[in-house]
Amino acid sequence: MKKSGEPAPSPFISPNELAERWQCARSSVDRIARRAGIKRICLGEGKNGMVRFLRKEVEAYEQNRMI
Repeated sequence: MKKSGEPAPSPFISPNELAERWQCARSSVDRIARRAGIKRICLGEGKNGMVRFLRKEVEAYEQNRMI
């Protein structure tokens, strides 16, 4: 539950943040996301572009993977 005065979490999560959250390599995040069909949002172009995932899709994937 969000406490009053705290900013709402971003609707996006970066691959590096996700790697830290899942305690795995960035390459594993890319592979898992691709196989799971988690959509990537690409901001910018080329090497300097940023990739983000929708937090709600990541959380839905995590919920579906719980045993």
